[in-house]
Amino acid sequence: MTRKPLSILIAGLFVAAPAMAQDLGSQWAHQGSVTLGGIWADIDARDGSRAEKYRDLGDGVLSGIELRSRGAGGMWFDMFGENFGRDDMYFGLRGGQRDAFKYRLYYDWVPQNRLFEGRTPFSGSGGNELRATFPRPDPAAWESVDIGYKRKDLGGFFEWQRTSPWYFRVDANQVNTEGTKIGASSNGTSPGNGFVDLAIPIDYKTTNASFEAGYSTTKYQFAISYMLSEFENGNKTVTWSNPFWANGIDTSHLAPDNDYQRLAISGAIRQLPWNSTLSARATWDRLESSTNLATTALNGTGATAYGATNPNVGTFDGEVENTTFTLAWAGTPTKGVDTRAWYNYAKRDDQSTLVEYRPVSGLACGNITVGNVNTLGPCDNEHEGYTKWDVGADVYWRVAPGHRVGGGISYESLEVERPDYDEAETTKFFAEYRNTMLPNVTGRIKYTYTDRDSNFLLSNAGVNANDVLYMERFIGRIDLQPLERHEVKLIGDWSPAQHVDLALEAIWKDTKYKRSGQQIVYSAQSGDPTDDFLGRTKDKRYEIYGSASFGDPGKFRATVFGDYEQVRYDSYHRNVSTVYTGTPPPSYGFCTVAAPNCFDPGIAPTTSNYNWSARNEDENWAFGVGVDWPAMANLLIKASYLYVKTDGSADIVSQNNFGNPLPIVAYDDTKMQSFNIKGIWSYNRNWEFTLGYAYEKYEYSDDQYNGYQYTIPFPGVSNSTSQSYFNGFNAFTNYDANIVYLLAKYRF
Repeated sequence: MTRKPLSILIAGLFVAAPAMAQDLGSQWAHQGSVTLGGIWADIDARDGSRAEKYRDLGDGVLSGIELRSRGAGGMWFDMFGENFGRDDMYFGLRGGQRDAFKYRLYYDWVPQNRLFEGRTPFSGSGGNELRATFPRPDPAAWESVDIGYKRKDLGGFFEWQRTSPWYFRVDANQVNTEGTKIGASSNGTSPGNGFVDLAIPIDYKTTNASFEAGYSTTKYQFAISYMLSEFENGNKTVTWSNPFWANGIDTSHLAPDNDYQRLAISGAIRQLPWNSTLSARATWDRLESSTNLATTALNGTGATAYGATNPNVGTFDGEVENTTFTLAWAGTPTKGVDTRAWYNYAKRDDQSTLVEYRPVSGLACGNITVGNVNTLGPCDNEHEGYTKWDVGADVYWRVAPGHRVGGGISYESLEVERPDYDEAETTKFFAEYRNTMLPNVTGRIKYTYTDRDSNFLLSNAGVNANDVLYMERFIGRIDLQPLERHEVKLIGDWSPAQHVDLALEAIWKDTKYKRSGQQIVYSAQSGDPTDDFLGRTKDKRYEIYGSASFGDPGKFRATVFGDYEQVRYDSYHRNVSTVYTGTPPPSYGFCTVAAPNCFDPGIAPTTSNYNWSARNEDENWAFGVGVDWPAMANLLIKASYLYVKTDGSADIVSQNNFGNPLPIVAYDDTKMQSFNIKGIWSYNRNWEFTLGYAYEKYEYSDDQYNGYQYTIPFPGVSNSTSQSYFNGFNAFTNYDANIVYLLAKYRF
């Protein structure tokens, strides 16, 4: 990054900004500031991308400008900018004339750094042609790679209000994203063939424009808007050398271009009987894309390296339409009673092309049975449409001064296009009590009960218990599996004395997923029949948060907070290891003769086929303290300390302890500490100086990454085409950072 020439230009802001303000003329009142300084950061890390994930901590110039101007006739504008020339730069300008028009322009840069100084066996990272000659067992001979991208958003709006109550507004922006992101691909057609990490190229451009016109008074409001969005991807594919197929050139297909449009109409009528308001909103949108389908895929070596994929069409045309409608009413039918009622409707219509790839050996999706003959199955996609509506109402009643009780009920109906469920119904009820009786105390407690039922379609899946599809009878998907949930939320605020504020919030949530149809299986602990099924069976969540602020802001003010959260979720699974791997008949997806009915979770367990359960727990702690201390009339000291810790684990139990499962102790464990202190010295009414220091320490531990190596197996070997090659993402993210910054601000 080139910062020296930019720093010279930025320094000119000290002169340019006051001069510009003076040029505005005597009819304008203006004030603002210009800030210039520097930052120095010492980051001790093998991979410093975590420290700079969404920010730029590189040594260099810090800058900022702020200008607020007000003129005759209601004219005004505000300007703000910071970090000019850095990866996290921002500049914004807004203004207008009171009761006539207003506008905004902005330019916002946000980096996302994912990997610094990683290793890759490929050359060409950053482009769409990744090449290597495998085997490459020694990571020391690989190339260095940085993975991340920059997102630059340029946009603004203009709104015309002079013809009030009518108004017109136009918004537009363009987002350009360039760089690379984390990716991976399998080497062969089986998990046992290994995989490789890839640097996927990013060259995205999204252009948005919207138009809105409306009418707004104290009684009536109406608006209609239309939006267009175009997404363009400069790289439709990335090609790479495949180590499993003797360095053949494989292809990974990336996101295609697409177009999106949305029409929205909304309105409201106020001051109706019972001091009520009736509002409605309807939207329609469509997302479209088109892409040519691959007719071949790398599936071997030599003259027959590429096999035909045999799609039934040459082009995939994606088209999804969404329609929504909302109607809501709120009123006060009598003194002390507030009530609401609403209806929501949503429909997703998927009209995309249905594609089927006819199966060939090595390029197939499972097996199908036609009559008594087992054969390879085709690969195809499915439509994902749904129709959903919900209706509900709630009412609150002031039973006495300072006492308010309320409750509500809602019902949701969902019809969906998918193979496992076709409909679901959800009923929700809540009751709440609020107390504001004491002058310095407020509190409320709310209980919510949710019940969901769904229609399971796979109770008769599979020919028999020897067919892999038979196990679908017992699998519940978390998003539509029947459930029962209880939730309690408690909130309290108390100000016992002047300059003292206390707050407490607690949440408890208990969810149990219920089996549907024939989803009964047998306990991994006792072997007895249970209501459990394969999938997520239950989860519990707790959270408690408290904060305290005390002290006179003019003398000394401190704020302390603490937060604890625990999430525990249980799941149930089945391991099956005895299946055919040959070509039909029989083939993969059917039990061997020696282990019949292996896909039935209810049969007696064996060393190869058994049920197992897992209990995952995540605990999160957060503690923070902040202090503001006016040490002198012209010197303010601000300091803060923040501690955040996450602790995850997984306890695994299997029938008869088959597989000898071990608990996972470190499961996405993190610890983050940060300390900040700065002094702000007001030299005079124009000049202000800030000197600050920040320290950050981040620690990460996960059994998936602890002991990380760049190859599997390790050490790398040269006689295996199934060798896996990694780039170091998320493996070495611990860091210590010492940051010092100095700023000079001139106010005018």
